Formats: sequence, C-alpha cells, structure tokens
Amino acid sequence: MSIEPQSTGLFAVWQPRYAAVGLPIFPLAGKKPLIRGYLRVGLRASAELARKFPDSTSFGLALGWRTAITVLDIDSPDEQQLKAAIAKFGDTPFLVRSGRGHFQAWYRHNGEGRRIRPIPDLPIDILGKGLVVVAPSVGALAPYEIIKGRLDDLRRLPAMRYSHPEPGGRRLERPIRPGGRNKALFRFALLQAHYVDDEEALLDVVQTENQNACVPSLPDVEVREIVCSAWRYQTEGRNLVGEKFVAATDEEVDELAAAFPDAFALLLRLRRLHRSRAEFVLGKATAKHLDWTLPRFRAARARLEERGYIRCIHRGGLGMHDPPIYALSGTKSRLNRKLTPSFSGDEEAWD
Repeated sequence: MSIEPQSTGLFAVWQPRYAAVGLPIFPLAGKKPLIRGYLRVGLRASAELARKFPDSTSFGLALGWRTAITVLDIDSPDEQQLKAAIAKFGDTPFLVRSGRGHFQAWYRHNGEGRRIRPIPDLPIDILGKGLVVVAPSVGALAPYEIIKGRLDDLRRLPAMRYSHPEPGGRRLERPIRPGGRNKALFRFALLQAHYVDDEEALLDVVQTENQNACVPSLPDVEVREIVCSAWRYQTEGRNLVGEKFVAATDEEVDELAAAFPDAFALLLRLRRLHRSRAEFVLGKATAKHLDWTLPRFRAARARLEERGYIRCIHRGGLGMHDPPIYALSGTKSRLNRKLTPSFSGDEEAWD
C-alpha cells in the first residue's frame, strides 16, 4: 500500500488511525522519543500527544505485551533476505519498508524479548521490547511505507513460527534439563505443527530445538516419538496448543446470550481482539467494522457497561480525534486460557 508523504500534520492524522486498532503511538524526533515514559503511553495519552505535537513527522510504538506486537527487523534492502526471513519465521499480513529501504515484518507478541542477530547468516533482529518507528514516519532517506496489508490487519497478526537461534547462534538463557525436556519439546512440536507442511519438516525443526535448548539433548529416537505424537494431534484436528479461546461463564450466557445477543456478541469479540491490551477504542470505527448501525452498536455497548462487563476510561468527544476509550472489567485472569495436550496420553489438560 503506497502512502503519500506529507510534510506536516502526520502525527495528528495517523494517531487516531492507529488508535482505532488499539495501538497508542507517540511522537519522535528521528528515532528519539519526544517524551518521557513513552513505553507506558496508553490510548488516551496518545490522543493528548496528537494535540500537543500535531506536526510531528515521525512516530513510534512500544513493543511487547502492552501492544501485543513483535517486529522482525530485516536490516537489508534485499528482498531475498526478506523472503528468507519470512520462510524462517512465518508469513504475516503486514510488512513495512523503512526510510532506508529495509523491511519490518509484524507479528503477534508471544513472549519474545529483544534479540539482536540471533541467526548468524540472516541480518535480522527480533524486537519484542523497546520501540519501533511506524509508517508513514519520515525516515532518513524516504518515508516509512506499508508495502503489504493495512492497519486493520494488526488486529489479527500471527505469532512468529520460529524465534529460537540456529546452531551456532546464542543458546537459550534457560536450557531445558532432565525432568522437563520431553514435555517442553512436545509442546514446542505442537506449536510448530501449525506452520509446517509435513511430519518431516516438523522433525527438522524439533531436532534443531532439541540441540539448542535441551541439556543434554534427547536421543533421536525420543525426538521422533515426540514428533510422531505431535503430528498425529495436528492431523486429527486435536492440536489446540497456540490456539486462543474466548470463554464465557454460565452466568454470562444466561444473562446475555438469550436476552441481549448483540451485547453478548460484542463482549466475545472484545475479549478476542483485546485480550492482552489494557485499553482500547470502542466507538464509531468499531460499529463500522462490525457492519452494525450506530444505534445498534451503542445499545450493545451500553448494555455491557451497565452490567459491568466493560468500563469507560475516557468518554471522548472533546474534538475530532478524541474517541471513547474502554477496558474489559476483570476478565483476564479467568479467561483466554490455552488447552495443552499431555504427551503422556491423549487427554487434554489445562496449562
């Protein structure tokens, strides 16, 4: 997607667009933040910054659990390097070209830290902490540009397929020792099974992880048994590791599902999209995305707020770029758990 560069007002124009997908951006001078505490900026503070620094031509986003974003930074303008990185870490619907012509591949945060050159033969950094400059900031030589996807795709990013170092790279900080190797490697195999084409490809990935992470490495015959079991789960449709679930209690079903189906549908959608975000925009853009009329959307939102499922942090309406901001009310601890199959049998157990 090509973006027309603008000389002024970039931050004021793009702040509400990023906020509409739940991402609070902040102004930069080049790559240096113009404010303190930039890694803790929320949506309301981001909107205030847009009024204070409307003409900023560069802006950034905090990475990690607050925004649920990890960026794979490909430090090369060579598209072959981009293809190699995508082949290693998995496809993503959102790609950016930096001002120097380098590439960013965006993924859903899955616990990655900040790792510089983890694979010796690829010029890449894994950015799961810190900040990243976002499009269409004005870069050193040209504006940052979204070359694949649109901002709405940031709601549905995949996790990285493989973020551990190759042989010869830096070893994991916490090696897996006897007593936990089989279970850890089995879970890893289930995670990777979603992204490979066949059992042999999965075996190759798991063998590499075994060499890098397990001390001492498991015998090859045990690794093959683990892969065979994981692949059986995958082909039988029983591999739930890495899949996210949106839960509702019996009380919620009884109270909302029958009497207020719109409110119930909106609640589940909010839990799915904002499970790892402390706050989010919940206004006209949401109604448009749902293809609901504004009265229908407002009625469902009011019902959820009235019953305490969501709470309003900021009512908005103070200007053109001042949307309402909400948060889920105390659901994170008991919801959005993952099901993890046990390697010792075919039953499913809570992780």
